[in-house]
Amino acid sequence: MSDYTISLVPSVSRYAFAEIAVDDILKWLVSKDIVKAELSECTLGNLGYAFSDGAQYIVSECTLGNLGYAFSDGAQYIVLEPHFLPYQLDINGLEITTERTIFNTGQNGIDRIVCPNCTENIVDNEWDLDPWYQGFTDNLLCPICGTESDIHQYVFEPQWGFSNLGFTFWNWPELKPEFIVELQEKLNCDLVVVGSHI
Repeated sequence: MSDYTISLVPSVSRYAFAEIAVDDILKWLVSKDIVKAELSECTLGNLGYAFSDGAQYIVSECTLGNLGYAFSDGAQYIVLEPHFLPYQLDINGLEITTERTIFNTGQNGIDRIVCPNCTENIVDNEWDLDPWYQGFTDNLLCPICGTESDIHQYVFEPQWGFSNLGFTFWNWPELKPEFIVELQEKLNCDLVVVGSHI
């Protein structure tokens, strides 16, 4: 069986005071018994990019064996199908990211990337995420019309996320919408939901 993730990612490239937000959110999740308070080896690490010539890219597992927070009894109240919680799996935790990351769909790939300026699908062109990933810009340059736009103005299908903050749930079933809304309110920021298969 392959592993899968659900990542909740702010719709901003640079979330201010990410470490403070993480501390507050983690205390909240532990107080609701959604995750355990102590770190353990319960995640595989996030997917990332290895860039090669001509803006080609390879999705790869850049960090393996990351520590995370294993799910706890209260997790059953924030998922749609609690009987699918990963009780039998070692990889079952919450990974919290506080560095600039491309939250991608892994083996699910990408079907469309629509430029907000020319409304063209650029997925089959030579688009380059490296300047965003390296922190040189918060924009993506459209290879068709030549316009730079904030990366969050592009439409990615399936959804990808771009931020220095993210909450990745390993092998959890679908999260309840009301939980996502509550987390958005706590972060005071819209979130995108990124599903990934590895």
